Amino acid sequence: METTNLYNLAEQQGISVSFFPLKESLGLTLESDGRFHIALHNACGANAEKVVLAHELGHCLSGGVYSLDDNSLIRVKLEKKADSWAIERLVPLFELKAAIKQGDEAISSLAERFGVTEDFMQKVFKHYTEKVSA
Repeated sequence: METTNLYNLAEQQGISVSFFPLKESLGLTLESDGRFHIALHNACGANAEKVVLAHELGHCLSGGVYSLDDNSLIRVKLEKKADSWAIERLVPLFELKAAIKQGDEAISSLAERFGVTEDFMQKVFKHYTEKVSA
């Protein structure tokens, strides 16, 4: 899924996306009056923007928004749920398998191929490894 598809999805779902000079993170999601609002850091690179937007959409579309007052177990669970949503859309397992089968095995190379960050690609491998093991 490309970044433009993510913005289109946000628009179709009535989710506003704005840019701010965030200090603590690259993105955050707020829910107000039943509507979702995503704030993205205005100075992150293209691949980071794609990853963060997908992650924040994951919060919105998987019902995983929490408050800072929620305990850490809830926050960890909902962060993982948002990551899973993003991973399965940005790097579908069948596409990852095809890339590896074609000899594309390095994290950096795969991250470039899918237009994501290397940190995110590491999460992709962990996600699918855990999913297969479960």
